[in-house]
Amino acid sequence: MDRLAELEVFAAVAGQGSFTGAARVLQLPRSTVTARIQALEARLGVRLLHRTTRRVSLTVDGRAALRDVQRILDDLRDLHDLGAASAEPRGRIRVDAPSAAARHVIAPALPELLARYPELEVHLGSTDRPVDVLAEGVDCVIRGGEVFDPSLVGRRLARFEVLTCAAPSYLAAHGVPASPHDLDHHVFVAFLSPRSGRPYDPDFTIDGELVAVPARHRVACNDSDTWLTAGLAGAGLLQVPLTRHVLGHLRDGRLVPVLERWPAGELPVSVLWPRQRLPARVRVFVDWVVALYEEEARIVSTWRSAGYDGA
Repeated sequence: MDRLAELEVFAAVAGQGSFTGAARVLQLPRSTVTARIQALEARLGVRLLHRTTRRVSLTVDGRAALRDVQRILDDLRDLHDLGAASAEPRGRIRVDAPSAAARHVIAPALPELLARYPELEVHLGSTDRPVDVLAEGVDCVIRGGEVFDPSLVGRRLARFEVLTCAAPSYLAAHGVPASPHDLDHHVFVAFLSPRSGRPYDPDFTIDGELVAVPARHRVACNDSDTWLTAGLAGAGLLQVPLTRHVLGHLRDGRLVPVLERWPAGELPVSVLWPRQRLPARVRVFVDWVVALYEEEARIVSTWRSAGYDGA
């Protein structure tokens, strides 16, 4: 039992990035958390954590150990369910999603999931930065774009059309661009790459090929909701995935499509998890979010066919 408690504390410290945060989540005294980490390091004969006055991070040995510890804890949770002869998935699911997806797609639908599975607990992180799934103890992530990570597997959720648009206030002040070659007279609200920190250039289909066209910007954001809000305020042109939330702004006139003769491609969205056996509690979340996005894509397709004005 002591050894299992040490593993649970280690996973919590790694996930929270602090002893204090782990103590709060586990509802233990901080001194107990410290003692269990020290006992685990002594037992393994390696240092698992770098400690500074500001933060706690995993050592190389700690990162390797965390993968095994999370697998052990997941297996034990599944065995507990079998031992209880219960078909009900239970336990905590740690999910990370882009801020816009978390706020406008996943969070509003969570009550239905929780009503269906009363023993589940969902911890939903919302961030547009890359998350180290193993190091941060995350069970699965929702991500846009093509993902090339051999440590992860997943399922495609949707492919959203990317639309070039702007607020009426921006177009009134700066005019409507006639073609991608007219962008010298315009600015975009840029989205910053979560990996490089550099702004993405807008994409356009020119002569049958999707190409990135350099464009100026005066505002750049690293959070998808903040980025969209800046565009709605008239800070520049936008290229946005045509989700139900964005389509609502188009239908009520807060955004106006432009440059539709030069499509901007599509944004694939996927749910991803570590390359290992999927615990029952995560499997039901994955199946649920797949169905959720199928419905999202169906609604977008219906609205899109009806036109932006809903006619």
